[in-house]
Amino acid sequence: MRQTHYNIQRKKGKHLTLEDRKIIAHLYNKQGKNYTEIAREMNCHRTTISRDIKKGITILKDYMWRDKGEYIPEIAQGVYDTNASAKGPKLKIGKNFDLASFIEEKIKEKYSPEVIALMIDESDKFDISIHWKTIYNYIDQGILQIERNNLIYGEYRKKKRKPKESQRTKNHKQNRTIRDRPNEADKRQEVGHWEMDLVEGRKGKNEPYLLVLSERTSRKEIIELIPNKTQESVIKGLDRIERRHGVVKFRKIFKTITTDNGSEFKDYEGIEESFTGSSIPRTKQYYCDAYCSWQRGTNENINKMIRRFLPKGISFKGLTRNKVKRIQEFINTYPRKIFEFKTSREIFKEKTFNVA
Repeated sequence: MRQTHYNIQRKKGKHLTLEDRKIIAHLYNKQGKNYTEIAREMNCHRTTISRDIKKGITILKDYMWRDKGEYIPEIAQGVYDTNASAKGPKLKIGKNFDLASFIEEKIKEKYSPEVIALMIDESDKFDISIHWKTIYNYIDQGILQIERNNLIYGEYRKKKRKPKESQRTKNHKQNRTIRDRPNEADKRQEVGHWEMDLVEGRKGKNEPYLLVLSERTSRKEIIELIPNKTQESVIKGLDRIERRHGVVKFRKIFKTITTDNGSEFKDYEGIEESFTGSSIPRTKQYYCDAYCSWQRGTNENINKMIRRFLPKGISFKGLTRNKVKRIQEFINTYPRKIFEFKTSREIFKEKTFNVA
């Protein structure tokens, strides 16, 4: 009877053994399974399988004398052993298991290699400094028990922007496109210009959403849990934020808000009107071009950090406001390379020092 599935008990994150490679050879050569299917059965990441098969692939001749690529586990094991014997004393990390464990633990705690390198440099525990690019190299070489998908931007690949013809939602008022936004917002010259979006949990009716606002200059984040994806819920979420800041301070801190063209952001009058009913607008809203999410790049980047805590597909029904605020706190106190490892909170305070 042909065996189509293996009961793999190997622990995720461990290096592949020769026995593992023999199973991979059967799945790849005999059953014709792809990298993703093999990774699922081997309990490891797809990239691990892809890299290993490339190490052991050999061109053979089939019965028709045609070239055929076949994975030879002994060859892949030989390449692995050679690399392993060469990496010990030459690696900067050497046999410093405490340093390796420290790096792995901090990545699991959602810190980037740039921030971890700074922590190592400033720590009294280690008498070594390490470049953040070296940490990436260790991950790619399999030296650390971490995969690229454990990083916030581990699987990120830059895509070419395809400019599309500008579109305008029918009911949007004139002079509200992103091109009408003040230059200060475009150039990030001052705080007070925000991007707003919704983060979705599980798809379905009556599922809560996260209303997220990202400040363009400081990258400060505000996250508000709202019951659904409606104009009313978005406006009520903004009302709560305005109450916490106070009416006057809100106007100074929230000079503009840029959103996409979703129906939940269509009611610009409700978004701009203070919960007090004042005739003075609390902010000014602008709309991105249709299908141009990159025009809200700050939003999109910070949403990736939120997804580390709340992966796609998870329901927000059991999510508490305290958990939301803890995620917000992590983002706002995270050391950022763009600010020479200052936090968004520090930059925001510096820029709004004179705001009453």
